[in-house]
Parts: sequence; C-alpha cells; structure tokens
Amino acid sequence: TMEIWLEYIGRFHPIVLHLPIGALLFSYLIALLGLKEYESFRKTLLLGIIFSFVSALIASLLGLLLYNYGDYDKASIQNHMILGWITTFSIAILWAVYEKVQYKTVFIPLFTFSVITLSLTGHFGGQITHGETYLLLPSPQEKVMTVRTDSIQVYQQAVAKIFNKKCVSCHNFSKRKGGLALHTPEAIAAGGENGAPYLIGNSEKSKIIQYASLPLEDKMHMPPKGRPQLTPSEIKVMAYWINQGATFDQHLNLTSLPVEVKKSFEQFFPEELPSVNPLSSMVLIDLKNNGFRVTRYIADKPFVQVKFEGEKLTEKEVGSLVNAAEHIVELEISGYELPSLFWEEIDQFKNLYKIRLDRTNTQDKQLEKLVELPLRSLNISQTQISAEGIKKVFSNRSLENLYAWNTKIAPEEENDLQALTPINLVFGVFQGFAEKQKLKPPSLSIEKTLFDSILDVTFSNKIRGNIIRYTLDGSDPDSTSKKYEKPIRIDKTLTLKSRSFKSGWHSSDVFSEDYFKVNLKVQSYEMLTRPSNRYSGVHKLFDFEEGSTNFADGKWIGFSGDDMVFTTKVASSNPIRNITVSCMESIGGWIIYPKSVRVLGRNGTEPFVEIGKYAYRPKKIPTETTKKSFTVSLSTNKITEFKVVVENINKLPKWHPAAGEDAWLFIDEVLFW
Repeated sequence: TMEIWLEYIGRFHPIVLHLPIGALLFSYLIALLGLKEYESFRKTLLLGIIFSFVSALIASLLGLLLYNYGDYDKASIQNHMILGWITTFSIAILWAVYEKVQYKTVFIPLFTFSVITLSLTGHFGGQITHGETYLLLPSPQEKVMTVRTDSIQVYQQAVAKIFNKKCVSCHNFSKRKGGLALHTPEAIAAGGENGAPYLIGNSEKSKIIQYASLPLEDKMHMPPKGRPQLTPSEIKVMAYWINQGATFDQHLNLTSLPVEVKKSFEQFFPEELPSVNPLSSMVLIDLKNNGFRVTRYIADKPFVQVKFEGEKLTEKEVGSLVNAAEHIVELEISGYELPSLFWEEIDQFKNLYKIRLDRTNTQDKQLEKLVELPLRSLNISQTQISAEGIKKVFSNRSLENLYAWNTKIAPEEENDLQALTPINLVFGVFQGFAEKQKLKPPSLSIEKTLFDSILDVTFSNKIRGNIIRYTLDGSDPDSTSKKYEKPIRIDKTLTLKSRSFKSGWHSSDVFSEDYFKVNLKVQSYEMLTRPSNRYSGVHKLFDFEEGSTNFADGKWIGFSGDDMVFTTKVASSNPIRNITVSCMESIGGWIIYPKSVRVLGRNGTEPFVEIGKYAYRPKKIPTETTKKSFTVSLSTNKITEFKVVVENINKLPKWHPAAGEDAWLFIDEVLFW
C-alpha cells in the first residue's frame, strides 16, 4: 500500500539529516572567517547556504513521513520535528537576505540563531535514538560480585536487563514498533496494537516468545535480522518469568529453581571472577581450527565454555587449549584419550569451575592434579577410577559435585566414600549432569526427493560411533532395523524413516522423508489463474527443482488472495494414481497452507468431475516457516485431462497479526505419479 512505501521512504531520514548538519556548520565557519575578508568567501558561503537549505528541506520532509507513518510516539518527537522545520525556514531566510542586510549586525546573528536551532534539533533527535539520559556523565563500571541467591528480583535483575539490551532500541518511549514499548513495567503492561506481548502463565502462546523462536529469515522474527539476537538462555528466563505470572516485584531463591532454569539465570548472577585480558582473536581462531567449540560463559566477560569435537586430542590440540587456559571456566573433553601433556598443563586452568572427563583414559594418580583447581563440578564417569583414586580429590575445598557412575568403585564402597566427604557423590545416572543425552536425528547429504528413474540417498554422519538405522515401508525404525552402511537406492515412491543410535545415548527422534518417483513430467498445461508478477514463472511447478524455506529463492510461485487452477492433458496409456502439491507456510511472509487441494478429471470433452480431494485443517497456530506436501489419491486412473485446484484461504485468519489482509499461497512443485 501507499502507506508502506511512504514509511519506507521516511526511513532515509537518519541518512539525509547529517548532510545539513555538516553543511551548515561548515558554512557558519566560512561566515565567521568572512568577518575579516568577506570577498574571498562570498561564493563559497552562498553555495554552502543553498546546499544546507536543500538538504535540510529533504531531511524535514522525510522526517514528516516518519512522523505520520512510522512507529514513533508522536508526542515524544514533536520538539525534534518543530525545531527541524524552524531550522529549515531560518536557513531559507539566510538565503533570501544574503547580501541584502548588514553582514555583521543582522546576517551573522541570524546565522547564529540557525546554528542554535540546529543544535537543539540534534539534541532532541539524540533523545529519540539514545534516550533522555544519553548526555549524562558515565558512572564507574560496577564490579561483578558474588550475588546473594536467597532473594532475587526476577524482573529487575534479569528480565529488564534482557529487554534493555535486546528490545528497547525499537520499543521505547519515543519509538514504539507495533505500538509496543518495553522500557518500563507500565509500558509493558499497557501492551501494543495487538495487545499484551505475552499471555500470563503460558509462555508457549506468548507472542514475545513465539516471535523470538521464529527462523531469523522470517519477517516476524524478533529482534529483527541485523540486531543483537536473544540467546536460548535469555528466552528461557523470559519464558519462566511469564509462566510464573509475569509480575514486576517477584522475588525467588535461585538455588530452588529447576536445573535448566537455574543455569539460564546464572548468567545474570555470576560468581566473582578475576580480571583477565580479553581472549585474543588469534587464540580463538586457533581453538576453533583445532576442533574446539567455544561459547561465552558470562555476558560482557571474557570467560568461555569449551568443548572438544575433533577426531583425536593430540598434543597440538592441547597446546591451543592451554593458550586460553585462564579464560576457560567450563571444559568438556568426554570420550577422548588424553595425552600426557594435558595433565602436565592442567594447573594452568586457574579459573576452571567445571570439567567433564567421562569416558576418557583418566587414571587414579592424575586426579591429584585437580586438587588446587577451583572446581565446582567434576565428571569422571565411565573411567577406570577406583575408590582410592577418588579420595585424592576429597581435599579440593571448592568441589561440590562429583559424578562417578560406572567406574571401578564397587557398590558397597559408595556409602563409605560419601561418609568421608561433604562433596555430593553421584554413582548413578540421574536427571542432571550425567543424564544420557539424546542424539540428533540423521540428516541427508542432499535434499532431492523427486526423481524419474532411480535415486541414491546418503546420510551425513558426523558423530563418532553413531549408527543410523532405517526403514522403507513407512514404519518407525528400532534397534533391529536395517543399518545404514552405503547409499540407499530408491526406485519407487516411498517414505524413508531413519533414527540414530549410540551406546550410552538415547536414540534420536525419527527422521522422515517422502520420495516421489514421478510418472509424468508435465510438458503442456493451461493456467486458469495467474500468479503474482513478483513470484511468477509457472514452469517452476513442473521443473523438479524443489524450493527451500526461503520463499524468495526463485523456485516458488505465489498467489495473493487467489487460488491456483490449471489443466493438463495426459495420454490414456500413462495411468496417474496420485497428485502431490508442495506448499510453504510462513507467518511473517503472510503465506498460509491451502484450504484444500481438489483434482477433477474427464475423458475427451466430457464435463470435469471431482476424482479426489485433500482438505487441510491445521491442528495448531503455526510459528515456524515450514514446507508440506499435500497428496490427493485419485478414485480412477482412466483420465485424459486433469484440472487441479489449490484453494487459497483468501484472507489471513483472526490469529494472524495482519488479520483480514490477502493471504499468500506459495507452491513449488506439482507431481503426477
């Protein structure tokens, strides 16, 4: 619509506004120099004033568009806008009276007035962008101290920090995207154009959680692409706050929280850590090149969590690890043989709180080297550690939890060992640190699912010791199903299901993919409805080129508010039993799955009759961008001409943020088989 374009044009205001600022201040400097030698600067000064006026006029007009069509609070930007127009008119007056009034007594004071109004305009613009306190003197940086966990204010000490860091730049007193501000409890409670940003007690149905969980490419994803994104831990904190009632004065005991929630909160209440220099980019790159995954431990601090994911841990990898030793707070090297250099350098890890050595070649004598480290948590499960070996770490005063299940420690020794130490000893698998992890489902090396003769399917298996088992009959695979060892050759339409298995891990969820052997590649057809010019190219429906979940990848055609209808003729000797239509759904893109897919058929010139229909009824409100195939089984195969009708829902439903607008229908392939 026109309003959308006017708002888009208005967005160039922040770019253009710097032109009159620079031009006018430069011209003012020339004018002051002209007090001594006017003739040398008269032409340059006139050119500067003209350029200042033109650029100021353009900036003011663009600002007016933002004022009328942008997501800004009008009351908060009126001073900025009014002063901007005053500045523009004063520059126009400068141009009009140039060389017509006394230079020193009239022109220079008038010019000074223009510079003052320009400065005030910039000041109020700064308040819009950076807040009313942007000129306050910086206060000393607060030292990170140990936090009392008996009484924590959830909103003030955690949720508000998330909003201020990731959301308030677009949702504040001056700028309210969607009419929503998040800078104060009062503004949050007032909600925006679509009501409150959350549903009290239900984070899963809260818009602020749903939008943050959308794919980054989705238009509805928040924060927008290019802005600092919410981390999974931050989303968990907000979800917990919402589920607990979303109050602004709630206090809780951090130690009483569930393990996963507590871990998410800990980033806001860090224990006291020493000051260290930032981790150099060269060390970080070296770690990643040597197979280590590095993640930040605390926001705005140089400490990290490190996990080794390479093939083999050699002295080379240990060397790169030691270079970052003082920055590492958590270290995971489970399942690898540790070289002797690791134990020779272990005392370099002076800030190490948590280490996982399970399923390694760790020996009794080596545990003695861990005594002086500030460990809180140690995992030596599935190693050859004995009761005598575990006693060596009992003198570590900071150690809180020690996980030692499936070691050489006999069951009858466990109680005696626990009696010797206040450290919490864990000798069995439980819900927590030593819990079996769930494998990720298998993934394909290529995603092609359409073929006309044969297709070889290969899996990408990046986890050492992982076994993939699969079925081709539609049943869910189990530990007795066929093992994947070489490419799977497919020569007919079927459903491939697979699952990952590994000793000591929970099996993955089932991965499922439909493969279509197409009996007919449509060569001739007649479109009875036309796609949008923006997403046209009807040949894409029959080119066997599957689209991604990016609707702008050039492989989709789109219909705005309209159905897709076409006819095609086939030879009677080529029986068709099914027709499949591949579609996309993206809430941010206003793209909704079809209401139904209808297939009509006829012989010769007979009237079309319905021979198959798929009516789609979604079970829940979608939150992710997805693809789905709709297959219509035909009641007869004695047909020479088909009519396919893919029915658009026409208007976006009530639950959609843009309810009532035309819905888009996106299709990438129509298959006859």
